[in-house]
Amino acid sequence: MSKSLAEIEVSRIAWEQFRTLGDRSESVPVALRRLFAARNEDEATSAYWDLENVVVVQGQLYAAALPTVSVLLAALLDDLSADARDLVLELIHQIVAGEAAEAEVARGNGDLGDRCREAARAGLWLVYRELGTRRRETAEAVLERIEADGVRRAAFLAGLRGK
Repeated sequence: MSKSLAEIEVSRIAWEQFRTLGDRSESVPVALRRLFAARNEDEATSAYWDLENVVVVQGQLYAAALPTVSVLLAALLDDLSADARDLVLELIHQIVAGEAAEAEVARGNGDLGDRCREAARAGLWLVYRELGTRRRETAEAVLERIEADGVRRAAFLAGLRGK
């Protein structure tokens, strides 16, 4: 069996080069793998909080949020449990709604939020696909942050129903 797309993306990133809250960059790939492997809500939630309190904390982004976006988008192409998929999309939402933490701004990384939103635009159609699922509200929230074409967004919101 070949590796998942998300696993390949996780493996190619030098996580130690990216800041997190509390200098925990080595925990990011571990938590991502746990999230993608989660088979139930408890497993997914546990992994989610190990990311939500490390790469993004109450809307404050740390440098590791940027490569996390590409990994999360790759995961949307993989076969995830519904609970894991819910929280992958929620984590994307938390990141694209965030702004650089003060520590990042002080290091000249004040545009981190904009860069994360730009990275998420690379997976725009993956987010649009989620409009037709139980994750519709979260997908809408992500699209509000990353979709520049309001006419297109309105057309898809009107044309797709969540399950």
